[in-house]
Amino acid sequence: MKNQLLGAALAAAAGLALAQGYPSRQVMLVIPTTVGTAADITARNFAPKLQQKFGQPFIVENRTGASGNIAVASVVKAPPDGHTILVTASTLAVTPFMTKDLGWNPVNDLQPVALLSYITFVLLVHPSQPVHSVKDLVALAKQNPGKLNFSSPGTGTPHHLIMEMFKQATGTDITHIPYKGTASALTDLVGGRVETAFFPLHAVIELSKAGKLRMIGSFGDQRTPWTPDLPTLPEQGVKGIDVDTWVGVFAPAGTPREIVNALSTEFIALMNTPEHRDALFRQGIVARSGGPEELARTLKADMERYREVIEQANIKAD
Repeated sequence: MKNQLLGAALAAAAGLALAQGYPSRQVMLVIPTTVGTAADITARNFAPKLQQKFGQPFIVENRTGASGNIAVASVVKAPPDGHTILVTASTLAVTPFMTKDLGWNPVNDLQPVALLSYITFVLLVHPSQPVHSVKDLVALAKQNPGKLNFSSPGTGTPHHLIMEMFKQATGTDITHIPYKGTASALTDLVGGRVETAFFPLHAVIELSKAGKLRMIGSFGDQRTPWTPDLPTLPEQGVKGIDVDTWVGVFAPAGTPREIVNALSTEFIALMNTPEHRDALFRQGIVARSGGPEELARTLKADMERYREVIEQANIKAD
């Protein structure tokens, strides 16, 4: 027992010493999505301030491909010393159910650091459609089962699964057209080659203002501050779609608690400043911070929720 206590004390002391010297070189903020996505926007807002705080460069690197798995795998395999960390959206909660032989598990192989922000999704239709409300869309879909199409950036993305929840809640049959990325999925919606979709508000608000897309409902229990005249889905009778799309920070499993706490404290402190909240707000992203425990709970709850949707919709892993 004495040896165990001594070992624990030495480990704690070593971790504290490591944290006090952290970071000793540049820190990579790895993003599994392209420039302009919520995770990318959030990370780029933080990087300069983190560099000022810690005295070392914080570099944002977009590592796309394989539905984000390349980026996540690179962080999982990185040394657990806090110099390579992941900034990702809640697609992380879906990946284990959509990819065979993944080789990692987000609960076991990543250490939650901080919950940073939430992303509001809106339901859209192409303006050529005779649809101005959720009721209109449901009626049109029921009159034409399987004939309306919706786009998403890929099978198993939040865009896809949220629409599957919508279909289950409304008893509609709308055909999924998966694309390889947000840009092409959005381009075909704007071009009228698909009729409807769910997309993050920050990605479509300007297109809507320009009349290229029509928003007919927003996610959540309250109307967004950017679209106060747009009724929510629950207001329009669609309830039970209970999922938040978030951005969080993770480190490789085994990263010393002192380093995790140092990063978490700073991320949360920055997120609670008006500068960062306003910067994200201007881009349609809601700042809403939380520590490692809250992020861990959120991840596990979303994994269970998405698992149920995937099973009910009979969505197959790649």
